[in-house]
Amino acid sequence: MKKMIIAAGALFVSSFAFTACNKDYVCVCRLNGTEVSRKSVRDNNRNGAEDQCNKMQSSFGVTHECRIE
Repeated sequence: MKKMIIAAGALFVSSFAFTACNKDYVCVCRLNGTEVSRKSVRDNNRNGAEDQCNKMQSSFGVTHECRIE
């Protein structure tokens, strides 16, 4: 019984150690210096959020400048 409790405790602790915490970032897109959209981007690091934000730069043949703020 004692071994099962220890094993369950170890499993519980390790589940927190291997999960990534996602953060919310704000992607702001501008066209000729004017803000045209502001969207929330969720990722576990800034580089991943910037990648998602960069994918929003082009829509309907118009290219925007998008950055994480």
